Amino acid sequence: MPAGKTFVPSGKHDNIKGKTKEPEMIVKEEFGRIKKSGAKVAAKPYKMGESEMRIATFADPDGNYFQPVTPRKEEEK
Repeated sequence: MPAGKTFVPSGKHDNIKGKTKEPEMIVKEEFGRIKKSGAKVAAKPYKMGESEMRIATFADPDGNYFQPVTPRKEEEK
């Protein structure tokens, strides 16, 4: 991949319908998958302040941080 370009793929899944009942699972599951792929853990999943949102922080091989975050609920926007 050329320097300075980043790609984050996403897509639909036919077996998923409606809103998730456990959004924190996104970070928990992705944390394990990303860590297993070799990314450096900068911060393990944690709760963001008073919110129910969860976040984790990783560093890529060049030291750039990226963070999987649970979706915000409507009332938190």
